[in-house]
Amino acid sequence: MTHVIITLGYPAARAFVAERNKLQLFTDAMTIIAMVMIIGGIVYALVLRGDFDISAFVMRRGMKRDDMQNFQKYKDDRNKKRKAAFNYPLFLGILYLIVSAVIAYGFL
Repeated sequence: MTHVIITLGYPAARAFVAERNKLQLFTDAMTIIAMVMIIGGIVYALVLRGDFDISAFVMRRGMKRDDMQNFQKYKDDRNKKRKAAFNYPLFLGILYLIVSAVIAYGFL
């Protein structure tokens, strides 16, 4: 919920302080935020898929010498957490992009 407030706050503030073309500035800012969120969502989708598991395991193992668990146990723990996760940045980015396109197309 806080992501929605923060990500919609910037386009709203940008449109509020503009002297003219408020709707265009709102949709432009919303499109930029949507693209950034989509890129972040794609990276997060890679994390949720497990593409960076070995790198994260090696980094954590190198930083914590006392916690020497094996990779399979680490991967099983990550899979349990991964099943409950949802990719909100990608979902919100696509939603914002669609809303921005509808607003821009509807008011042109």
